[in-house]
Amino acid sequence: MGGNSKSLLPLVEILISVGIFAIAVMLTLELFLLASFLGTKTSDTAKAIFEVQNVAENIKTIKTDAEMEKYINDELNGGIVYYDVDWNIVDNQDKAVYNLTIKMDVDAYSSGGLYKFNIELSKITKYPFIDENKDENYIPVLVNVDASKFILK
Repeated sequence: MGGNSKSLLPLVEILISVGIFAIAVMLTLELFLLASFLGTKTSDTAKAIFEVQNVAENIKTIKTDAEMEKYINDELNGGIVYYDVDWNIVDNQDKAVYNLTIKMDVDAYSSGGLYKFNIELSKITKYPFIDENKDENYIPVLVNVDASKFILK
């Protein structure tokens, strides 16, 4: 019996080593996946900044109330724009991955109107590994910008 217990000792050592190695592999794999999704989110944020900047710059070039109304209603679909995975504008939310919303307030003055905008671009679904512990109603906002434009009468 003494010989049997000595021969099991190397086997137990090997099993413990394999277990520790398996845990290390799992942690490393999880870190690689997290890094991959963080890279995706960073890339999405850069593209979102570009899209929001384009909208804000277009708003800054508008000179009349009629142009502002036309831009918001026609080009920005009434203040909601949907993008697919390749950042192409799509016509409805079913095909969309990203969502740009514009909220607008107008303060009227005797010399014109001050348009105040909140431009927000978000991802419609959560990022895996990054946002999975967040509330079920959580929306991953990529960019949120406030802008304003004064238009003379």
